[in-house]
Amino acid sequence: MSSGSKGLSLKDLISLATGQVIGAGVVTLVGKGIGMTGRSVWLAYAVAIIMGFCIIFPYIMLSSMIRVKGGNYSFVAATLGDKWGGIYGMAFTLNMLACGMFGLSMGMYLNSIIPSVPIVPAAIVSVTLFFACNIVGVKFMAKLQNYMTVALMCGLGLFIVMGLFKLQPGTFDFSAPDFFTGGTDGFLNAVLLLVFSCVGQSFVVSFSKEAQNPRRDVPLAICVATLIILVIYCAIAIVASGILPIDQVAGRPLTDVAKDIMSRPLAYAFVVGGPIAALATTLNSSFSVFSRPFHQMCVDGWFPKYFARTNDNSVPMRVLVLMYAIAILPILVGLNIQEITGNVVLAGRIADVVAIIAVIRVPKVLPEAWENRYIRMSKPVFYAVMVICLAIAVFCIGLSLRSITKTQVIVTSVLFIVFFIYASVRQRAKKVSMEKSYELN
Repeated sequence: MSSGSKGLSLKDLISLATGQVIGAGVVTLVGKGIGMTGRSVWLAYAVAIIMGFCIIFPYIMLSSMIRVKGGNYSFVAATLGDKWGGIYGMAFTLNMLACGMFGLSMGMYLNSIIPSVPIVPAAIVSVTLFFACNIVGVKFMAKLQNYMTVALMCGLGLFIVMGLFKLQPGTFDFSAPDFFTGGTDGFLNAVLLLVFSCVGQSFVVSFSKEAQNPRRDVPLAICVATLIILVIYCAIAIVASGILPIDQVAGRPLTDVAKDIMSRPLAYAFVVGGPIAALATTLNSSFSVFSRPFHQMCVDGWFPKYFARTNDNSVPMRVLVLMYAIAILPILVGLNIQEITGNVVLAGRIADVVAIIAVIRVPKVLPEAWENRYIRMSKPVFYAVMVICLAIAVFCIGLSLRSITKTQVIVTSVLFIVFFIYASVRQRAKKVSMEKSYELN
């Protein structure tokens, strides 16, 4: 690994960002997108990636100014105040529930190629394996991520190369009846479905503490990862929608399409190098990403400081054990992970809006950070760009409200009320003593 003892290199950060954003979603969502808009799904993915980049651009600007120890929680607390930081951190930590879903998905894919492998035990082993890898330390975790990302690129590349030679005439004919099959509404719905699978690369901000040159390399890693998914996602969508009739691929996962265009051995190779590797890279980095805010919140007193202690590898072992329990418990008791995570998705999107507002306040609240920025732009341009990013984020949330259930509204409302009450009680009890968890270098 190139980072050695000096920290994470640009290559390591690109690998972490790419592995985090490319999850099993691309394998399952393309078919659903085809069902909404037909062969124009690749165009919907391009628009979704651009919109996703706008949503996460504030993180690019932020990471060019400061190095954070507690992920997004650190700068939200620094710019919007302690209580908002605590509320944001609690909402962000809910993302850890998704790791249980990643584990179950890995179990299902393993079962699809080796039917004798039971899904639940495979899921538990998968989550446990990457929990153990993260205990060893961020350097080992990042090295493993590099290898798995190579496997991921090979698997997805296999699908793309094999498929491009089998594209049917009219694949790029915008006037064909297979394009924009759902009209404007169908295209917009496809964009909305895909956009939130295009923002995970921003989580690499959490690794700025270990980066060799964070103000340059973290923003660059996010941008490079965005370009990578722009090429890969659009190419996968073109292949998935351009070979078989639309009614045969609409709503189907890529694994089914792969069996139609590849031999059985190659299809199995795709399953391992595609969806399984995608889940593995996301699960591997998620433990570190989602535990960072919680660990810093323990240091600051939002939760018992007992959890803040680290092992010899500077890993918050007790926090990771708690994160592991959050991921593994729903699997053990047989809960519907997808339904649980669906109930907290809106909370995560609202947290994104809070984070963007926090970035907008950086020049005023942290002027030394603004002057320290690596990406140079004037304040008027900065504020104009940030307002556009905020508007796109709010627009996406507004569109998603059309399909949200009453249960999700109730759960989200109750969660934020609980977070607010808990934060208020904790502050009144004078348990919170915020540590400066960002640096300018």
